Amino acid sequence: MPPGLVSKALAGYRLHITGCVQGVGFRPFVYRLATGLGLVGEVGNIGTGVQIRLAADEPTVAAFCRRLRAECPPHARIERIDTEPFDWVSAPRVFEVVNSQTKGQGARIPPDLAPCPACLAELNDATDRRHGYPFINCTNCGPRYSIVRALPWDRAHTAMAEFALCTACDEEYGDPGNRRFHAEPVACAVCGPHLWLQGAEGQHIRGAAASLLAQCATWLKQGRVLALKGIGGFQLACDAGSATAIGLLRERKHRPAKPFAVMMRDLAQVDAWFELNDAEQAQLSSPAAPIVLLPRARLRPRLAGMATDALAPGLAHLGVMVASSPLHWLLLNELDGPLVMTSGNAGGEPICTGNRQALSALAPLADAFLLHDRPIVNRCDDSVLAVVAGRPRLIRRARGFVPEPIPLPAGLNGTVLALGADLKNSCCLAGSGRAVLSAHMGDLASPACLDALGQEVERLPALLGIRPRAIAVDLHADYAATRLGVRLARERGLPLYRVQHHHAHLVSCLVENSHGPNEPVLGVVLDGLGLGDDGSLWGGEFMLADYAAYHRLGRLRPFPLLGGDQASRQPWRNLLAQRVSFSLWPELQSRCPLLFRDEAETLLAMAPRFPLTSSAGRLFDAVAALLGVAPAEQSFEGEAAMKLESLAGRAQASACYDVRVSREGGLWQLDPAPMWPMMINALLAGASEAVLAANFHLSLVSGLCRMVQQLQRQARFDVVALSGGVMQNRLLLAALIEALEAMGLTVLTQSRVPSNDGGIALGQAAIALARGRSRGKAPL
Repeated sequence: MPPGLVSKALAGYRLHITGCVQGVGFRPFVYRLATGLGLVGEVGNIGTGVQIRLAADEPTVAAFCRRLRAECPPHARIERIDTEPFDWVSAPRVFEVVNSQTKGQGARIPPDLAPCPACLAELNDATDRRHGYPFINCTNCGPRYSIVRALPWDRAHTAMAEFALCTACDEEYGDPGNRRFHAEPVACAVCGPHLWLQGAEGQHIRGAAASLLAQCATWLKQGRVLALKGIGGFQLACDAGSATAIGLLRERKHRPAKPFAVMMRDLAQVDAWFELNDAEQAQLSSPAAPIVLLPRARLRPRLAGMATDALAPGLAHLGVMVASSPLHWLLLNELDGPLVMTSGNAGGEPICTGNRQALSALAPLADAFLLHDRPIVNRCDDSVLAVVAGRPRLIRRARGFVPEPIPLPAGLNGTVLALGADLKNSCCLAGSGRAVLSAHMGDLASPACLDALGQEVERLPALLGIRPRAIAVDLHADYAATRLGVRLARERGLPLYRVQHHHAHLVSCLVENSHGPNEPVLGVVLDGLGLGDDGSLWGGEFMLADYAAYHRLGRLRPFPLLGGDQASRQPWRNLLAQRVSFSLWPELQSRCPLLFRDEAETLLAMAPRFPLTSSAGRLFDAVAALLGVAPAEQSFEGEAAMKLESLAGRAQASACYDVRVSREGGLWQLDPAPMWPMMINALLAGASEAVLAANFHLSLVSGLCRMVQQLQRQARFDVVALSGGVMQNRLLLAALIEALEAMGLTVLTQSRVPSNDGGIALGQAAIALARGRSRGKAPL
């Protein structure tokens, strides 16, 4: 008979706890709570969460449950506690943590967590046995999603399985009073992962972590580029204070203008460089440790010499993050200032995760490699967010947030796999009343990114134990993600749901805001391009919609997409497409010479052959081209629009141009045609480009509000949901929220899920579930 049991049977209760309760110190917390209350029984992980069995009466169990909810660990999230009577065959005499069981599926996996204050204190304590150890962690921090292979959350199911615990770590692991009690990734310099360096010539350098990091710091100060193995993938680093080093990295990565983020050691160092508000401080110091976009205007004057023009050319914001791992903290502690920290990949490819892969793929980019032997199981790039209108808003949802689930509204039952879009791709697996978005996959024009998506749609359902019963894809048949989804549905014999692009954007916003599935809203979706149900290219849409269906009430007035896909890369084509709207064109020749080349005349003559689009993104490109901030060819998606926003942020608006609301072909239209001659006249009269950019933003917001007012006369709604990639524009979003709320409307926006294509799979999944329900087929 096991030592914890006696022979006499005893009645008790079994508790089944679901939520984020694995990998967050929940079992140690339960153990300490139960023993502190003098209770006997057991706790263990199971496939669906945590199971607790208590030898206690109902009032005692009820009080225990209240304490569970009130005092659970900071990173734990209890969704449900189900209790049922349970008869012990042999009554326990102690409370213990038992081996995990694999029965059931659906437990939540926590995201990777930045080092906690206690671990950082030990890291810097010369008397601590983990002093300077780059892989220090505990139940409150460290790798989680990036190292898990299967559930339940146990060391044997993680990348740490191959590292046998030394005697000291094993004692901590088994000590209920220790912070590392059942901390599955626990390790030290004796038994855990180790670092080594590899130079450009292939030489291996081994030694103590401190000496290796000191060598890396020396190389970085010399202007070299370092590839290092991070939490969810490799990163490329160089000195953020050296325009020469940054230029070298740009040249090698073929990245002439796309901004680089910087990493600083801790919040204190960021605060020394930037004036921060409370919301920015909270995000920078959060366990997710995302990249936070900070205004360059708030860079402290005495430190304005940082190479910000080289880091974010033409942009008003700089991406900043703090050390996301002990390794990063130790490296930055060897330096006086921040480092550029960017994804370790060749242009357009997924970030590297394996040592051999990185040594091959990154050899042309890096001068040296900082490697270690802890495998990365799940790729996860750095997350990016901005604080807008007082709220953090994710732009890229990855490390620190994935795979946290998003609750689905009641009634959206069943399981579905949604494949997302081709840009900023992520997929989504929905089931058991929640949806899990994958990490950022990248742009699927890259065969390697498409292959990564193919692997993810196999791995994610296996990891979460959710078998999809339907597939959802974008309406556009030529999307690589759509083709993959069609193939999966055919091979598996599953129903296929084709979802309109902008409806999916809108519904992703509704899901995040827990909006009811039967409550129509007006969606204002400002985006790049997406195929409409009429076969044309949409992108500036006004929809009365719920989860299952939508009715298109209005749009941005369409204009020709001159050159097709080339118009997305060359902003001047979108300005050329506006030429029919005004007569002042010849006056622009000196300012916009691209508009007067022979190719432009040919494009205008061919305009009737090109598709029309209502894209708001292309309108922003046109204005950026007029005001001289758009490159002839964009080197990254959204470059012209981002530079236009930055230009507008430098001035106050002085005028509001006319953006007309009219009706044509059964649809209300927002027509910017009257704006163009007003803007061009002002430009030719010598008005500041920054003021004109601010005027454009003000004018568009005014026009959008007038359109909403007009639609209120036609349809009944009091809630407006804002989504689409253009809603990442901080000036536009903040002003639009303020103006719509002043009209008495409830405004729904996105925070935890990107409003760009990175969040579209969530909307696809919810729409598929809603359509299945409306056809009487739920659960799918």
